[in-house]
This record gives sequence, structure tokens and C-alpha cells, in this order.
Amino acid sequence: SGEVVDLHEDYVRRPEDPITSDYRNPDGSLVRGSNAEEARLDPLTLEGRSDHSVVKLPRVIAKTIQNNILSQTMPSLLRERAAEIYRSLEKDSIQKAPAGGIDSDAYIAALFLQDYANVRKVLVELKKRVGASFKPDSVLDIGYGPATGMVALNELMGADFRPKDKDAYIVGRRNDEMKKRAKIILSRQLSEVPDELLVEVDEAEEPPKELKDDNYVGPVDARRIKVKTKLRDSLASTKKYDLIIVNQALLTREHSFPRDVDLNLEMVLNLLSPNGHLVLVERGNPLGFEIIARARQVMLRPENFESERGKIPRPYIRGSKPKPQKLRDDDKMVTEEHIEHEAKLMKQLQEEIGDVDDAELEKQLNERFGALSEKDLKFEDEDDVDIIDPSASSAPEQDYAGVDFHLSIVAPCPHHGKCPLQLGDPNLYKVRNHKHRFSFCSFNNIMERPRYTMELKKGKALATSWEKEELSKSERKAMEGGGRPGGHNSESGDYSYLIVHRSPNDKKSIEKIESDREHSSSVEDNSSVWPRLVTFPSKVKKNVKFDVCAPSGSIETWQVPRSVGKQAYHDARKARQGDLWPLGKKTVTVKSRFSEEGMARLKSMAKSQRNIVIKEKRKKEWKKMIVRDAQLLEEGDEMDPDTLHEIYASKLTSTKKYRQQSKRHGFE
Repeated sequence: SGEVVDLHEDYVRRPEDPITSDYRNPDGSLVRGSNAEEARLDPLTLEGRSDHSVVKLPRVIAKTIQNNILSQTMPSLLRERAAEIYRSLEKDSIQKAPAGGIDSDAYIAALFLQDYANVRKVLVELKKRVGASFKPDSVLDIGYGPATGMVALNELMGADFRPKDKDAYIVGRRNDEMKKRAKIILSRQLSEVPDELLVEVDEAEEPPKELKDDNYVGPVDARRIKVKTKLRDSLASTKKYDLIIVNQALLTREHSFPRDVDLNLEMVLNLLSPNGHLVLVERGNPLGFEIIARARQVMLRPENFESERGKIPRPYIRGSKPKPQKLRDDDKMVTEEHIEHEAKLMKQLQEEIGDVDDAELEKQLNERFGALSEKDLKFEDEDDVDIIDPSASSAPEQDYAGVDFHLSIVAPCPHHGKCPLQLGDPNLYKVRNHKHRFSFCSFNNIMERPRYTMELKKGKALATSWEKEELSKSERKAMEGGGRPGGHNSESGDYSYLIVHRSPNDKKSIEKIESDREHSSSVEDNSSVWPRLVTFPSKVKKNVKFDVCAPSGSIETWQVPRSVGKQAYHDARKARQGDLWPLGKKTVTVKSRFSEEGMARLKSMAKSQRNIVIKEKRKKEWKKMIVRDAQLLEEGDEMDPDTLHEIYASKLTSTKKYRQQSKRHGFE
């Protein structure tokens, strides 16, 4: 008859029947986390978990890059310049400042997506570790790109993020073109609307949902764009920032390592305000890791605190106003000798000038050089200078002689000891025929490709080669069924990072730091000292193994078998690289560090390899020169033998070896 019969009508609930799932509330919501996987994790595991989501570039920014920036350059030329950038990165492992408009477009097309994704992941980690109090009131972004760190921070904090100061410094002497593109990208974010324009928008009528110019393709006049972020020509030495983001800008030339890292880091730290954070992001290669490790060593000086454990803030002497007693005399900028010398010069000046009336002197100068105008009285670049009010009340002088600049690591390190993976020289990773394969601290990141990146890598310029004859049998088998390499809508990249916190410099905070160090109260029970996974876990039957950077300061291999507990074993199988691990282990194996004897042999091999490379380079140059000259002679060049003799003689006398031998034997 079509009648519906309810089979559960007479069901009576029994006391032993579960009300709902163990991982859901009575209303059906998850007890913790944002998905079913996170709801099944221990609360401590969830607290230590990093963000592993796929990073997506906001649609409006991706569309702006494609329609208003890259559309102005020929695709073939753009691919050619992007290929040059990739080859340069593969050779030198370091970014270079774009020189013009086409180079800036190629930089954005090739590197902006990964740089944005890496900075955003690090800022997400910072926000999670700091908590709800993370609301910087002044921000500085330093990098080669179009204010990439500021763009990522704006997306993370939302449209209501309106700090007092937002500055961006784009590295490079010819950075005008990159500044224009930075303004275009920043203008697509609501948090970048200036305060005066924000009031006008609120008073105006609500704009329609679909704008006619939303799909506009063509150039944009960046001079008419106003954004809240100030694109600076130089760093302001008088300002202090609550958050400083340095994106791959600590080192500009590999041969200047580590000098440039030390100088740039000192300059940046002088701009960090008390209770502020410094974020360093580099590429996930050996050079990028060594830059981060060098910066960490300069800030913490672990060699001076070998017996200390935990994460007590370390004194940074170079940034402190009060110095230790042994450094005070060296730190004096003006001594008694300077004062006496200045008084002597003033006395001589008075004797030379004599008693000349000021009005008469001014009249003589005006007759000779002309009268002064208001323009002459203005300083050069006065608009870029931060004016300090002398009547403003300055900070009260400290009544103690302690160091007032202390730094601590927020992430990724769980300790303040010497980095167990640091070698100290990026060239040591390039040594061939060495039995050790050195590891370095880097983390993987996956990002979704927008349309402009997929279109960029079409064609032969950036496509992956597909010649089966050049591939081995195992390589062909591994590629079967996977499609063309690089043909997916996502890409991955590696990055190394460091998040540093400057402690408050009030008297109470500094006295607590000194007391903790004096009484060795370094045992902390919070997530800052949990071990961090530096590799992906290895899952075997009823056991999970992973390498961690432990609070002891060493790289350790931890094993979490099923016998440890159901929850710990479950969470260990779900752990990933970059997560903090709070649930302990059953067995541990400490990995030994590279010995001093091995390091000495490695440096010797690196030196000999460098000499071999130099000799091979000279042979190639000499061979090219011989071949070129031989071709000229075969083609019947008009150059006579005497002229050729003079050319080769001048080349010989200009060599270093010839000059050394001539000096040794007394020839001029």
C-alpha cells in the first residue's frame, strides 16, 4: 500500500548505549581540532602540531599579478628571464636583486609564490606559539620581492589588522620597478587601505558586489595608488619595530659569508623593540641553513654557555646600552681627549675670526654667495627623515649596570646550545667523494599553483625533459603513471627559518633572567622545549621511528612502539616533519656529531677541491684562447706574427706567476 514503517519506533535506549562519539560533543561538533583527524589526537600533540595545510595564494592577488603585472611582458621573454633566475639559484643558491622592470616581472613569476608560502608558514608558527597576544603595533619587512612578508602578514591577520607603523624595505639599488609592483599587490588587501581613505569608504554608499573593472587587463599607474605600508628607500635608524621579517636578505654574495650575515644581523637587531620578534626565512638548501645557523650563533653565543640547559634568554652585548665593565671603556664614543682637542680648535677659530659683528658677517656672506631661501634651509631627503621631538620624555635611565638586550629562540630550536647540524662553511657541503652525506635543518612546504605559474612553465624553456633514452630503467619505472614531471597543480619547496624573541628590558625582567642564570633554574615544562621532528617518521610494524632535535642539544632517534600506549602510538603515526613531540619515547639513540678530526679532513678536501676547480677553469680558458687564435690564423687573418707575439707576451707578463718570478729574480 506504500505505507512507511518506522522500525525504530519502539526502540528504548539502554544505559550502556553511548550517547555520541568519543571525539564529538552531544551537538555533533568536534571536541578539539578542525577535522576528524585532529579530534583523535592528544591535546598536547595538537598543541605541538605545525601547520601542514596546502598554502593557497589569494585569488585576487593571483589575478592581479596575471592581469596587471605579467600581462605587460612577452611570455617568451618572461620564460627566458625566469629560466635564468632558476639557473642562477641552482648555481649560486642565493637570490639576487632584480635590476629592471622585466627582471622584476620574472622574479614575481618565478619566486613570489614560494616566498609567500614559506613566510606565511613561519608567521603561522609564530602566531601559534605566541598566542592571542600576537598583535604587533609596528612591522618592518625586508626582502628582494614585492613586500612579500607584509603581504603574507596581512593575509594572516585579516582585514582589521591596522598597526601604527607598516614599513617595507626592498633590497637593491635599482628597486623602483619592484616598489611599483609591491604597491599594486598590496593595494588588493583591505588592511592596506589608508586611514583617510577608509573614512571616505565608510561614508560612501556600499559598492556593488560585481565591479566592472574586476577583470581589467592592462597596466596600472602605481603613482596614484596609496597604501598604508610605507616603501622606504633606507632603514630608519631611530625607529623600533615589534615585528621584523627578513626574507632571504641577510647575505647578498656567497663569498662574503659570514661577514655580511653578521653586519646585516646587527643592523636589524638594533631596530627590534623590547618584547618584539624577529623572523628570519631562508631557502631550504645548505647555504640557507648555514645563514640561519650563523645568525643563531651570533645571537646566542652557545660556546660561552656550554653548561647551561633550557632556554634562558641570552645577553646580546652589541645591542645593549649598558655594557659589561670590560667593554665600557671601548664603547665610549667621546673621550676626554676629544673634548680637549675640540676646545683647542674652538680657541684657534676665535683667534682667526676676531671680533667680527654677526650682522656684518651675514652681510658679507650674502654679497658673496647670495641670500638664503627656504629651499636652501631644508635638509636633503627631509621627507624620509623621522623627526624626534626633543621635548618628548625619554625613557628613564636604568639604575643598574646589567645588559638590557636579551634574546631567546621561539622556533624551531628546543634548546639554546650549539646547533648539532651546523658546519660553519657552506662550501663543505660541496665536497665530492666524501663518505658523509650531511643533513641540514629545513622543512617542506606545499603550495597550490595559480594560473600564472602553470602558464609560465609551458613550453621548452622551463619544461622538464622527457627523453627516455637519457633515463635509466629505474628512473623510467619510477616515472610511469605519474604524468609529466612538474605538470601538477601544486609544487613543493623547502625553507629554513628562525624566530627570535627579545625579552622586555625593564628592571624586573632583567633581574629574573640574571637570577635564573645564576641559580641554573633552566628546567621548563612547556612546549618551547619539546623535541621537534627534523625528518618524516619511519613507520614499521608496531613501531614508529623519527629523528628529533632534542632539548639536550643533539639529534636523537626516538622509537615509539605500540607498547608505549595506544594514544602515543596513534599520534606518532600521524606526526610529520616540523611537529613538536610531547608524548615521550621508549628507546633513544643519540647521533654522534662530526668529529674535529673529520672536520679537519673535510676542510683539507674542500681546499684541494677548490684548487682543482681553479686549475680546470684556467685550462678551459687557455684551451678556448688557443682554439680561437688557431681559427683566426686558418681564416687568413690580417694580423701578422709580430702583433700576435706582442699580444701573447703582454698576456704572459700580466699573470701573477710571472710577476712573482720576476720579483724573485730581481727583474723589473
